[in-house]
Amino acid sequence: MIRKALTILFTVVCLMPALSFSQDRTSAPEPPLITFNDLQRSDSIAGPFRIKGYVIDIYKCPPCPPQAMCKPCIPDNIVVTDNIDEQDLSRVKRLRISTEKPEQFELKKKYSFTVRARGKTTPDHPLEEVALITFEPVKE
Repeated sequence: MIRKALTILFTVVCLMPALSFSQDRTSAPEPPLITFNDLQRSDSIAGPFRIKGYVIDIYKCPPCPPQAMCKPCIPDNIVVTDNIDEQDLSRVKRLRISTEKPEQFELKKKYSFTVRARGKTTPDHPLEEVALITFEPVKE
């Protein structure tokens, strides 16, 4: 019984340093921070990236009543921009970010988002839709 307890204790002591090394989070590089101008060249974006922007629209698919024939919805999302004060709507740069919980965001609030491209990106076409990985509010 004592021998079994000592064996378990020895194993735990030996594994502790290995566990502490495997939990080192500094080894993963932070995704690059890009601008809305960078989104115009989707071929220059590879892998996850970070972007800062203001939420200008929140979309959640409305519920479909029981036994009704409802048209399919686009995925729940938010739309963000880098310039919330732009008056000319044709000049507003937008990015649609798909998220399972769009209601957790506030309109006109600035956030830093970590996202990844959805589907295939087409060279020489702007990147307009991404999927959310993480986010945090930006203090101004």
